[in-house]
Amino acid sequence: MSSPAPARRRTVPAVAAALVLGVAAPALLPGPGPLGAAPADAATKKPSAKKPAKKKPKKPRYTVEGELRKLQLAGDITAAQRSEWRTLYRDVVARAKAAPKGTARTELQGVAQNTETIAAERDLTASLAPSVFLTLQVNREWWATKAAPGDRSRPIVPGSPLTWQYYKGEGLQIQWLATFGLANALATTTTPAKLEQLRAIQDEALRLASDRAGGPAWQYLFDFGGGKPPWGSGMAQATAMQSLVRTTTKLGDPKYRDTALRSVGLLRRSTPTGARLKGTAGDHLLLYTFAKTRVLNAFSQTVSALHEVAAATQDGKVNALYVRAERQLRAELPSYDLGTWARYNVGGAKETPSYHLLSRDNLRGLCKVLTADAGAFAAGQPVAGAQPPAPAAPYCAMADRFTRDLTLTPSGPKTRAKLSARSAERVRGADDATRDTGAAVADPAVSQP
Repeated sequence: MSSPAPARRRTVPAVAAALVLGVAAPALLPGPGPLGAAPADAATKKPSAKKPAKKKPKKPRYTVEGELRKLQLAGDITAAQRSEWRTLYRDVVARAKAAPKGTARTELQGVAQNTETIAAERDLTASLAPSVFLTLQVNREWWATKAAPGDRSRPIVPGSPLTWQYYKGEGLQIQWLATFGLANALATTTTPAKLEQLRAIQDEALRLASDRAGGPAWQYLFDFGGGKPPWGSGMAQATAMQSLVRTTTKLGDPKYRDTALRSVGLLRRSTPTGARLKGTAGDHLLLYTFAKTRVLNAFSQTVSALHEVAAATQDGKVNALYVRAERQLRAELPSYDLGTWARYNVGGAKETPSYHLLSRDNLRGLCKVLTADAGAFAAGQPVAGAQPPAPAAPYCAMADRFTRDLTLTPSGPKTRAKLSARSAERVRGADDATRDTGAAVADPAVSQP
């Protein structure tokens, strides 16, 4: 899946600053004051012979070592953990300074700066620390001996059952969506070795789960698309819940299912803490907690995952969450329709062919399960949502339409698609209040976390 490219490291363009302030700051403000002398004084004042001393950069109020000290004093981590993690952090910083200019130096600086950002925002909690310092450890070992993998590639990290991905400038990072996607696939097998791999993945995921929005969450620890670490993903969270429920079904251990049901907090809490964005028909569950952009393939995949969890567990909170999300997705469907192709996000550009296909498959899956729900409900069997199932027709119709689009233009429209009269009429009927208020996705071709 895809998304905006990583943000530049800790820089803010002058144009963006001016937009935030609403005005352009003059070179010298008139009148007396700390920002400049009065115009008359400025004209008669002789230049100073001495150059003004350079100001040292302001140190952050909250530091990595300071936050580790507080965690130990509070009894949240042990003295041994504090010592180990402090030594690891210092070593990564020292290696970054000592390394010659190049990729290894840039990547070590990147992961160290991400750690410092997390500490500066006071987000370096006892539950998040294990994944933060695991990321430092993996990068320290990788860049000591190995060359850079391809940007956005997923190299095998020795000793880790998780899926890692290389983001240029951010180092190797845990790719939670891909990790839980692999777990979903492994939960459909019967091979003993693959089931042991499944157990190893999920046990590590449970160990690294951090507290966010009142429950376990799997957070990302790097700059991405304007978001500073740590941040969450509605799609990754729902996929985690789905895979954990499947793991309990396959392995028989209830701890995975129990964790899944405690993980609804991020999907029930509003952005930016959680992924919830209130809509006119229900709740949109956002791809990223830091951006209000509403993405078709991500939201449809999230609703599909929640449908499976709700159907399997009949949990009250999950049922309610699924019902509100499905209603909002159904209401938004016309907003993703260009008439001859699909939009990547509400108000945005057309999808790439691969994402058009992914959206089609997600809608086709919802068509299938909701059609089955109708029959099950009529027979008196429980279904997702614990109430009359949602209509399958809107999903079936759009999936068929998207299939026809792929047949007519397999590589997508050659130019930016315009709304057909039919689609334009449907979009005009949507409530303007549901339009995006976040930044538009600039490049849907970049893989999403």
